[in-house]
Amino acid sequence: MLTWIRKFDLKKAGWISASIGGINIVVHLLVIAGIIPYLWVNGGRTESLEAARQISTQSIIMTVVNIFIALIASRIIPLKLNRFWGIVLSVFLIVTLPLTLVGVVQQFLGTNFEKCVMGIVTIIGFCTDTRIAFEKRW
Repeated sequence: MLTWIRKFDLKKAGWISASIGGINIVVHLLVIAGIIPYLWVNGGRTESLEAARQISTQSIIMTVVNIFIALIASRIIPLKLNRFWGIVLSVFLIVTLPLTLVGVVQQFLGTNFEKCVMGIVTIIGFCTDTRIAFEKRW
């Protein structure tokens, strides 16, 4: 199974993962700006625009961190990792995969926008994150 996953180019997976993160950031910026109704995201359960802005701001910060980690893990940002940090990075990426899978399920339980648009985006992100997570780094 790992050989099948590793057939996809690591750097392409990194760029796709960063692009998916960029789409996520754009959606949250549109929510903050009020262009996309806040009821379209977060399962439609956000009670006010102000609460949606806080959630979107936190999501943007987490997404920027995830993009940075994906770019390092896919070797687009050339950072020499010793064996310890390579193992830590791999364990972190593998442990967060189930959380990403939960995110996929949540998208399909949310609003129509989440089901039709963000569900596809999240599935693509999950696939590229899986490729990046199972790269041998030590």
